[in-house]
Parts: sequence; structure tokens; C-alpha cells
Amino acid sequence: MNFQIVQPSGFLSNYIQRYCFMESDKHEKTIVERVIPVEHIQLMFHYRNPFTEYHPDESIVKQSRSILSGLTDSFSDVSTNGETGVVFVSFYPAGACHFFRFPLSEIENRSIDLSDIFGQQVRQVEERLYLSRSIKEKVSVIEHFLAGLYSPVPLYDSLLIGKGVDLIKHNNGQNNAALLCDQLSVTPKTLERKFSRYLGKTTKQVIKLFRFYGVLHDFTNDKCTSMTERAYRNGYSDQSHFIRDFKSFSGYTPGEFTSKYPEFNIDNDYC
Repeated sequence: MNFQIVQPSGFLSNYIQRYCFMESDKHEKTIVERVIPVEHIQLMFHYRNPFTEYHPDESIVKQSRSILSGLTDSFSDVSTNGETGVVFVSFYPAGACHFFRFPLSEIENRSIDLSDIFGQQVRQVEERLYLSRSIKEKVSVIEHFLAGLYSPVPLYDSLLIGKGVDLIKHNNGQNNAALLCDQLSVTPKTLERKFSRYLGKTTKQVIKLFRFYGVLHDFTNDKCTSMTERAYRNGYSDQSHFIRDFKSFSGYTPGEFTSKYPEFNIDNDYC
């Protein structure tokens, strides 16, 4: 399995973190990996065989060629199917809302076929990705598509959401929703409505997701601390609450996660 990360160019770099390409040939064995929640909306374009998803409810879904995934609070397992070629487009948390003109809460806990939104336009992108010979050409196809979707969010909303995300990230999700509203000088109802529309979840849900992300940073930076100390450091009042939350997001207890991924690094493994 080969991976390559490419940085976006031009104004798109303000909204998109990176493009991550993953490829394997038909002779490589089937790979099954756990997919855990991320703090941002994500696009996937399969230009070879799509993956198969296995969900906790035991449902099995073959992915579409082009997928838009909303914020989720659960995990799934994905399996390769022979020759693999896929690119993940990872937006910044407040980035995706500049490219999709519907409330992002509509895709909460869902992955939808991008062609259901953009129809033939996406089919043309899929064909061009399939025919492109190099990663550079594929990035050009994707960036041309995304540039055409760009539609700026009203300035007040953009500043509000951006500042809210910054405050949550600064505290690794250990925020109080009411205090966050005071810091942003908005009512709880207004902030919840803005977060749902532009980020894809309510204020409390976004905070909880960022706290999970903060825990993953903690696993990256400190491999040896006790679970009690890790729970306390990440804003949990007791270890049982920490274990319960972590397992709901990842399917593993913190101890199981550490055993399965002893060298976990969020910067390398969270694509």
C-alpha cells in the first residue's frame, strides 16, 4: 500500500488541509482498517475499486466512487477490494461550508454519493481521475472541481465559526458550551444553529468530537501515562466516563487501542 500526501494550492489552502492518496495493486492482499471519527468533513474519490464498509450494526455497504462524509460519532471498518486508488480531501473544520450550499447537519453521521448532489458534473470528474496518469494531474482535476464549487460564507458567520473552532481547539475540546457562547457574545441557540449549519453538528457535539481528537493527540505525545492520568488530563471527571466515550468513538477501550496501535501518531495515521 502506497500513500502520498499533497498540499492544496492557491486559495484552496485556506479551506483544505491536504489531499491523501492511497494506492495498491491487484496482487496485494486485502486490507481491513478501522475508520474512526475525524473533526472535519471529508471527500473521497475512488479512481480504482471502491472500498467495502462494515458498520457496528452489522450492515455492509460498498462505497460509491465519490463520497461526501459528514461528521460522525461512531466508527466503521473498511476493506479494500483488489486494486485500490483513492484520494481523500480533508477540509479544515470550518472549510467545507464554503463549498456546499446546504446545512452540513444534513449529512451528519452519513456518507452520501456525491453524484446525488452534483450529478453529471461528478461523473465527469470521476472519468478524468480514472484517465489521469499522475498524482499531479489528479490534483489538478480535483482542484478545478472544488474551485467551481466555492461560494463564500457571509463574513460574520465565517468569523464566528472560525473563532469558535479556534477556541475549542485551543482547549482540546475541554470547553463549556455556555462559556463558549459568552466568549463569542452569542446566544446558545444562535451558536447551535450556526455550528449545525456550517460544521455539521451542534455545539456540544462538536466540543465532544474535538475532545476525542485531543485524546488522540495525547496518545501520540505520551505512550506511557496511566489511564487515570490520561482521563484527568483530557477533562474527564472519572476513568469510566473516559473509557465509555473513547469506546463509542473508536470501538476500542483506551487499553485495547494502545495495544493494537502502540506507535499511533495522529499526524501520520489520521488521514
